Amino acid sequence: RLQEKKRKIPDSVAVIAGLAVLLAAGLWAVLSPGGTFSGWERRYLADRPAAPDLAHWDTDKAVEGFLTDHVPGRQALVAVDSAAQLLTGRGSRLNAWYVAGAVVEKPVPADERAVAGKLRRFDSLAKKAGVPWALVTPKTHGWLIRDRMTPLTASQYDTEAEAYAALARNEHYVPMPEAFDADPDSMYYRTDHHWTLAGAYQAYTALGTRLGYEPLPMEAFRVTEYPGFMGTTLSRSGLPPVLSDTLVCAEPDSPVSLTMIDRDGETQAQRLIFPEEAASWDGYAVYLQGNHGTLIIERPDAPEGTLIVYKDSFANCLLPLLSAHYRRIIAVDARYDGGLFSDALARADDTKAILCVYSLESLVEDDEITKKAK
Repeated sequence: RLQEKKRKIPDSVAVIAGLAVLLAAGLWAVLSPGGTFSGWERRYLADRPAAPDLAHWDTDKAVEGFLTDHVPGRQALVAVDSAAQLLTGRGSRLNAWYVAGAVVEKPVPADERAVAGKLRRFDSLAKKAGVPWALVTPKTHGWLIRDRMTPLTASQYDTEAEAYAALARNEHYVPMPEAFDADPDSMYYRTDHHWTLAGAYQAYTALGTRLGYEPLPMEAFRVTEYPGFMGTTLSRSGLPPVLSDTLVCAEPDSPVSLTMIDRDGETQAQRLIFPEEAASWDGYAVYLQGNHGTLIIERPDAPEGTLIVYKDSFANCLLPLLSAHYRRIIAVDARYDGGLFSDALARADDTKAILCVYSLESLVEDDEITKKAK
């Protein structure tokens, strides 16, 4: 007896089913509220497109962006695609790279002239103020672990070498201790491009000789920990959220006041660490409640006068440590402050030094520094 042939699903039915799935996904996207914030991607999703305007036709792009942002299971689809790129050797197409248990930033396209130009501006500013100055720009996590990468990927970090050479030639540059080369994974978070408390403490001790203070042992600070941190580098990679870090913070255990000045006003607090921010989408805001145009930290029992700091977010976990030595720290982030760097100097008549703390990317690419460092 001949075995009966198994019934096959007609091709037309399979096509119709596929189209139905796509239609359902499109309807889901169209009927969703739109404009919501994606904490994982650290951005607002596209709003529903407005009515077509024949004078300025961009409806097709608006619809495409809206549907892309609101398709059901979008994050899972992105994670699958990113993981596939990584596994098939196409990971260099991602915005961040997974390397041996950590997610690192792509190489910075460094330019020696851009670095030298920023250094000249800092030098001119310090000379006018009549105070010494120092610069901290740590080597990136990716650069430090490039020996774990494939030769093709590692060679792309050669773009940073020119900037590091330019920094090493400058007398005001403060190189990071050997701990960064010996144990880079302890100096940086696995999911974020910022340094850990261990990395910040290494910078703090290295700055002691240059700025003229005696570094305190870690035991002198109040240390708190906040697990479950997933940084911006992991979110930019598109990879599944399977890695996490523990935020570790330290600050002196003595009275302090913090003034946060932004373009829309100022707020005050009596602390430098904000535990409630650790569980937010921007967990790194546990330090100083995030980024602000100008920060004024005042600790009355500190021995020294005023320290002026020009910074990006890399300095946020370093400032609490430095506050043990200065009665006042005035820190300016050019990305959020509309004034000139010299405005900070005008706020104090007892400035001891100027400290510049920038990631390599900010030092090379942030045009606001060039505009305001005068």
